Amino acid sequence: MTDWTFDVDKMLWLIFSKEVIILFVFSYLMIIVWKYQYFKQRGIKTPKYRFVCGNYFDLIRNNSESENVYKWTMQLGKTFGYFEGHSPVLVTSDLDIIQEVFIRQFSNFSARKKNPMEGADSREFNHLMRSSNCRWKRMRSVMNPTFSKQKLEKMNPLLNECIDRLIFKIRNNIISELKIPEAFKKLTMDSLWKCTYGIDLNIQNKPCNEYFKASEKIFADAYKFKFIKLLSIFFPEFDFLWIFFTNFQNEIKKRIGLPREPKVFIINEFHKTLKEKISNDQEYRKDYMQLLIDSLDDDEKLIKKYDHLNISEIKDFHLEKKLTLNEIKANLKMFMLAGYESTSFALSFCFHMLAIKKNEQETLYNEIEDFFSNESIVPDIQNVNRLPYLDMFCKEILRFYPISRVARRCVKQTTVKGINMTPGLIVRIHHFAIHFDPVLWGPIDPKEFFPLRHKVARNPLCFLAFGLGPRICLGMKFALSQMKLALVKCLLKFEIESTNETPKFLEFSEGILRTAINEFQIRFNPRTDKS
Repeated sequence: MTDWTFDVDKMLWLIFSKEVIILFVFSYLMIIVWKYQYFKQRGIKTPKYRFVCGNYFDLIRNNSESENVYKWTMQLGKTFGYFEGHSPVLVTSDLDIIQEVFIRQFSNFSARKKNPMEGADSREFNHLMRSSNCRWKRMRSVMNPTFSKQKLEKMNPLLNECIDRLIFKIRNNIISELKIPEAFKKLTMDSLWKCTYGIDLNIQNKPCNEYFKASEKIFADAYKFKFIKLLSIFFPEFDFLWIFFTNFQNEIKKRIGLPREPKVFIINEFHKTLKEKISNDQEYRKDYMQLLIDSLDDDEKLIKKYDHLNISEIKDFHLEKKLTLNEIKANLKMFMLAGYESTSFALSFCFHMLAIKKNEQETLYNEIEDFFSNESIVPDIQNVNRLPYLDMFCKEILRFYPISRVARRCVKQTTVKGINMTPGLIVRIHHFAIHFDPVLWGPIDPKEFFPLRHKVARNPLCFLAFGLGPRICLGMKFALSQMKLALVKCLLKFEIESTNETPKFLEFSEGILRTAINEFQIRFNPRTDKS
């Protein structure tokens, strides 16, 4: 009879013996060496990289990621590769590859690029942006109705009220000068909470609002250098360790009474509101939060039955339009953080352009003033979308300042234009190269701000402000409507002027995780011909 007993000490010695550790380290280093052959095996050029860190430090040099990638594009061509750590990233401005990856073969690229320490796509607290395959499909099917035409129109009075708060604040400012983009961050967060969560925080009139401070800290922390994030980029295979250490650190902080992490604060506050709405029988407005609450179901086994499947495999299956409580909390946080900073930056770019280009402001004002000269026509979401030059102006701002990062992660092996792509490969669109391509955006020089270029029909793949394909930005219509309504209402009341604190060119730092714009000031002079 075989004796299955074993000595625990001997087992631990075997696991942690010097020879085993050396063998493990050597094997892991060989795996890294092999991964660095990824693009060479496919005949794809790469910039010179360093062992372990890859091209990471070249990418973030001078806080200008897009410019650094643009230099590589000029040297290596429209399609090339680089390494974040030893993880391969394929960069392309080839519209044929973009169409295959983002549209035709979307089911094979249904995931977004992961941020450091995000963990598996199946993590309980993952939201829409972190999900892939049928889990993403299930979440998106629940959220799609959020910004239908009818629901946007119902947001009119709420959005108008938030913009009126900004106008009131400007009118009561003795100097009539406003710090940008801080003012628009507060406006955007104010309107997000009011329109999509049904909660009026009045952030614009409460400078020390906890939600605003927590959100700012989340973005500030994301931009800070953290050694553990660097470890996650360089050694992603051990993300489970980096996540464990981070959670352990947060737990220690909690136990010794240090301030809570801002993400935890926001999730907890959402949880309180959720419990109140779920337990209360009264009928609420069908906003984003209520849509998620209506989809709540505790039967996780039924909800997640087909989450592991590729999108192309669900033809014969019924996909539940349901969410778990943790998914609802994650998606509430996601939409607020994803929406508020990007929209506020776009508004900052708009008003900066109006301040330094008087001819653009005059053209825009004349169209707005002429359209709303009839007192029966009021500024609302429906009417601002009927102004052609305003639409072209906003699109040109989003083309001129392409701060979005559009990338997909391969989830199923496939071939695109002769390139063998394997699961885990990141395919990134170089939006800067496309938005400033003279062939796609000529004949007027793309480096010149010229809204009328949008009068000409262009290839829809060359405008990437909100992404493209099935994973296009969920809040695109809301963001554009908010931009247009804020521009209309402010231009009817004020003339925008530059000050000594207004730079001719906006400076912003750009890293892998976020973009940050330097603060600047512009002046709002009340118009005498329009009260």
